[in-house]
Amino acid sequence: MTKWLCVLVYAVALLCTIIPVAQAAVMSIDYGTDWFKVGLIKPGMPLDVALNKDSKRKTQSVVTIRHDERIYGGDAVSLAGRFPHLTYSNLKSIIGKRFDDPHAEEFRHRYVNSMMVDPARNMPVFLHNETQQLSIEELIAYQFQNAKHQASETAGEKVKDVVITVTPFANQYERQSILDAAELAGLNVLSLMHDETAVALNFAVNRDIGKTAENHIFYDMGAGSTVASIVTFSEIEVKEGKKTRTSPQLEVKAVGFDRTLGGHELDVRLQTLLADGFMRINQGRVKQDIKSSDSAMTRLLKEANRVKQILSANTETSASIENLHEELDFKLKVTRAQLEDICKDLIARVRNPIETALEAANMTVDDIQSVVLVGGGVRVPSVQSQLINLIAKNVNGDEAAVLGAAFRGASLSNQFRLSKQFSIKDVTLFPVQVSYKPENKGKEAKAAVDTILFEKFGTIGTRKIMTFNRVNDFEFEVAYGKDADAGLDSIAHVKVSGLTEALKKHKDDIKNSEIPPKVRVTFELTNSGLITVPEATLQIGKTTFKGKKRKKKLTQKKCYLYYCVDKVKSFFGGKDAKEENKEDGKKNETSAESEGTENKTATTEEAKESVSITKVPLVIEYTPTGIIPLSESDKAIAKKRIAELDLLDSKKKLREETRNALETFVYRVQDFLYNDVVEVVATEAEIEKFREMLSEVSDWIYDEGEHADTSVYSSKLKELQSIESPIQHRVKEYNARQENINLVSTTVKLARDFVNGIRAKAEEARYHTEEELEALSDVTEKVEKWMAEQVEVQKKLAETEDPVLVTSKVSEKVRAVEEHLMKLLSKKKPKKIQPKKEPEAKTEPEEKTEPEEKTEPEEKNEAVKEESAQESEAPPVKTDTPTPEEHQHDEL
Repeated sequence: MTKWLCVLVYAVALLCTIIPVAQAAVMSIDYGTDWFKVGLIKPGMPLDVALNKDSKRKTQSVVTIRHDERIYGGDAVSLAGRFPHLTYSNLKSIIGKRFDDPHAEEFRHRYVNSMMVDPARNMPVFLHNETQQLSIEELIAYQFQNAKHQASETAGEKVKDVVITVTPFANQYERQSILDAAELAGLNVLSLMHDETAVALNFAVNRDIGKTAENHIFYDMGAGSTVASIVTFSEIEVKEGKKTRTSPQLEVKAVGFDRTLGGHELDVRLQTLLADGFMRINQGRVKQDIKSSDSAMTRLLKEANRVKQILSANTETSASIENLHEELDFKLKVTRAQLEDICKDLIARVRNPIETALEAANMTVDDIQSVVLVGGGVRVPSVQSQLINLIAKNVNGDEAAVLGAAFRGASLSNQFRLSKQFSIKDVTLFPVQVSYKPENKGKEAKAAVDTILFEKFGTIGTRKIMTFNRVNDFEFEVAYGKDADAGLDSIAHVKVSGLTEALKKHKDDIKNSEIPPKVRVTFELTNSGLITVPEATLQIGKTTFKGKKRKKKLTQKKCYLYYCVDKVKSFFGGKDAKEENKEDGKKNETSAESEGTENKTATTEEAKESVSITKVPLVIEYTPTGIIPLSESDKAIAKKRIAELDLLDSKKKLREETRNALETFVYRVQDFLYNDVVEVVATEAEIEKFREMLSEVSDWIYDEGEHADTSVYSSKLKELQSIESPIQHRVKEYNARQENINLVSTTVKLARDFVNGIRAKAEEARYHTEEELEALSDVTEKVEKWMAEQVEVQKKLAETEDPVLVTSKVSEKVRAVEEHLMKLLSKKKPKKIQPKKEPEAKTEPEEKTEPEEKTEPEEKNEAVKEESAQESEAPPVKTDTPTPEEHQHDEL
C-alpha cells in the first residue's frame, strides 16, 4: 500500500511540473497614437489600470532602440531629441499601410526615421542600422511587451490573455497587423474591440439599463482620428432552457469618423508656428533653417504638445526651449487665438462624424439622450464649442476604453463569473462582397458576379454560408464593397479544391440521388472584425421512399419536389452563390447556427421520404491580397530578435540590480562604521582600512566601473561583505550579550520554580514522576554551568576578538530547557476512577406502586452532582499566594 501511495504522490508531482497553472488575470491594451493604457482584472483584485515603472497610469507610445537596448515611454521621449532616428513614435498611423499610402508619405515628411519599402509586401519598414530592418509590427510588439510587463508586475503573475482596442474603421490589414504584433509579443488575444464600444461598455457597467431603450453618442477625438458611435442600451430576453431572463444589451447602430482629425494634427501645426516664430526672432543670426534640423524639430513637436495642453485651460502661455538650434535659446508667446486660427479648418470638421452617424442611423439629435466625450482632443475649448449644444455627460476619457476592454476580457475568459453579463452587438463599417464566375454545365462564365455578403453596419461575430452549383474546382475573390472607405479593396483570393476528386469518388451516390450536389462555403466575420473562410464542403443528398406502395415515378418526383422546395431549400440554397439563410447574418456568434439536419423526412398519404446528407470536406487555400501579413519566416526572424533582446534585457536588469546592491552596500557600511559600538569591537586601523576600501570602490563605480560586467560588481560586493561580516557579527553579539545572559537566568529560574512547586505538593496530588523532575533539573544545571563558563571565557577576550558567547549557542541551550519544561507542562492530569456502588438489596414493597420516571437529563445531572460531591469531600486550603505550579503556568 505504501509503495502505491509513493507512486501516486510522484505522479501528481510530475503532472504539476508538466501542466501549467491556469492564469486567471486578464489584461487590456488601449493602444493609441500618442499614449497607451493597460487595464487589468484579476480575481480578488478590482478592475483598474496597471501602473508603469514611473507609477503613471498611461505611457507614451514611443520606443527608442539604442545599443540593443529598448527604452519606452517618457524615457524614450527624453532621448528623442538626441537620437530622433533611433526613436519610433506615431506607429499606429502607418500600421497596415502600403509604402505609397498618403499616411506613410506624411510620416516620412514629419519624422526622420530611415524608412524603406519591403519589396515582398510593398509596405514600409525601418532601416534601423546597417544590418537590421524592423517592421512596424515588430516595433509595436516591443510596446506590447512593455504593456504585458506592466500588467504582470501589478498582478504578481504572468499575464497573457488580452483584449486590444482598435478604431472601428480599421480594415482587415490593420487588424491583422495588430494581431501579428500581439503574437510577436507573446500575447493571447481574446478579441479586438472597437475603442468607442469599449467606452460604451464601461459606461453601461456603472449604470442601470432600464426597459426603455436609450441612445447615446460616444464622441472620441484622439491623437490620430475622431469617431462618433451611436449606441443603444436596452434590455433583451434571453432563453436559458425553459426559463427566460432579461439581460442588458449594448448595440452599435452607426458610426461616423474622420481618419485625420485628431490632436496630433494640432501639435504638428503648432510645431510649424513655433518653428516660424524661431526663424522670425533669429532672422540673420542662424545659418540654417530650423526645419532642416531633425533634432530641433523633434524638440519643437514635444513643446507644441505641452503648449497645446496649457492653452486648453489658459488663453496664453510661452513656449521655451534652451539651446534649441545653433546654440540659440527660444522663447515665444503663444495665444489660444493663434492656435484656433491655424486650426480653423480642422475645427470646422468637428461635428461631421456626429452628423454622419445620425444620418446612417436615421436619427436626429432629439433621439439622443446624451453625448459622451472621450479623448484628449475634446479638451481643446474650440472643439468643445462646436459640441456645446450636444454635451450632456462626460466620462474619464483617458481610461474608459481600457477599463471597458478589460471587462470584456473578463467576460470572454473562463476564469471569471460576472454578475452582470452584457450582450454586445458591434458592427462593421464596410460592406464585404464575394466576386466569382458562375459555372454552367462545367463551363465557367467570362464575367464575374459580385454578391454582397456582409452589409455596411452589419453585425460582427456572425457567419454566412454561400452555395455554389459546381462540378470543378473554383476560385473567388473576397473584397470590400465598391462604396467602402477601407483604404484598399481586395482582402483575399480563395481557391476551393478537391471538388473534382470528391465528385468522382461519390459518382454512384450522386447518380442514384435525385438531389443535385452543392458546394457550401462558410464565411465568418469574427468578433475581431476579420473576414475568414473557415470551411467548404460538398453536400451530397440521397432520397429514399418507404411506405405501403410506390405508385408512380411521377408521384415520387412530386413528393421530392414538395420536400425539396419547402424543406431542403434552406439547406442547399435556391440559386447559385446566394446566402443559405438571410437571417444568418443577424445571428450573434453565441447563437448556435443551424446548418441543416443530417436526416430529414417528409410524409404523404402514399409514402414516406427520407433524405440523408453526406458532407465531404474540401480544401481551402486562403491567400491574403492587398496588404500581405507577416510571413511565418518573417515572424520567426522577429521572434528570434525579440528573444535575443529579452535576454539582453534580463542581463541588463541583473547587472543594474548587482550594481545597485554594491552601491547601496557602500553607502550603508560607510555610515555603519561611524557607529559607537563599531569603535568598540573593531580596531582603529581595521576601521580606517575598511573606509579606504569603500571610498575606492565608490569612486570606481562612477568612473571605471560605469560599464563593468555583472561578475565584477558581484566579486567586489562579496569581497567587501567578507570584511564587513565579522565586524557586523561582533556588533550584533556585543549588543545582544546581556540579553542572552538574562534570558538564560530567567529560563533557569522558571524551570527551578516549576520543579520546586511540584515537589512542594502532597505526594498524592502529584502526577509528575521524580525521574521527570530530575531530568529537568539536570538540564537546567548544565545550562547554568555552561553559561557561567562562557561568561568567564568572554571576559578574558578583547572586544575586538570573535566572541565565544554567541546568540546561536544561547538559543540552543535555552531551547533544550524549554523543551523539557513544556513536556512536563503539557502532561495531562490523570482522571480519577470512581469506585462502583454496591447495588442495594431489593425488598418487596407492601404495596405495589409505579416507579417514578426520570428523564435522561435528570439522571445525568444527578451523576454530575454526585461526582462533584465526591470531589469536594477534601477541599483544598485556599491561600492568597498562588502555589509555585500555578505561578509557573501564569508566567508561561
